[in-house]
Amino acid sequence: MYKSIKQKMVILGAFILGILISIYIKSLDNTNTYMTLDEKKEMENKIQKTKDEITRLKTVNLEYKNKLDYYNKAVDDSDKSIVDLVTIDLNNLKRESGFSLEKGEGIKIIIKDSDKDLESNQNPNDLIVHDIDILRIINDLKKSGAMSIAINGERLLPLSKIKCSGATITVNDTTYGQPFIIEVIGDKKTLAASVISPESYANLLKQGYGIYIKVEAKDYITINSYKKS
Repeated sequence: MYKSIKQKMVILGAFILGILISIYIKSLDNTNTYMTLDEKKEMENKIQKTKDEITRLKTVNLEYKNKLDYYNKAVDDSDKSIVDLVTIDLNNLKRESGFSLEKGEGIKIIIKDSDKDLESNQNPNDLIVHDIDILRIINDLKKSGAMSIAINGERLLPLSKIKCSGATITVNDTTYGQPFIIEVIGDKKTLAASVISPESYANLLKQGYGIYIKVEAKDYITINSYKKS
């Protein structure tokens, strides 16, 4: 039975990935041969968002496979009860879904637009923080083990949308001005490395475009639960 469920989960994950890739390919317009710089950047952002979503789905698929293996082993372990497993899963679900207050060590990231002078022929948008920039940094943090994340005090949920409009961003339908403050709970050294390492996306923004990014390691951070209905 468990083997059958596991096979179905793998097939479902592959099916979802196939649909996403198919939609992405179909969305490409081959008739648009000439593109402006803004159109090119917008297309690159869309491609990156699609890649990030595919990566996220692969991670979710792997998590389900690991959970099935975990339950399979627990069935044969007399020291563990189903109640214990469900309690652990419930607590993890509350944390991941944003409905529990979280405390622990982590980092604080401050981000705002570049104050560099615009160079000749440079696109002004290069000096501005965009939603894709925040999303890429958030994705790097999640890969590095971020347990809970808040942007300007707004708890980030699994389905949270981040949108950019001028010098502001909107998270969970609430708009915030700069600076954008990202608070993250997790191993502070690992999280900080994901932002300040030379190959990180945040470092590219800072060194390549002058975007202001400051990282502070914290021994104690409190991230409130999501309270909106």
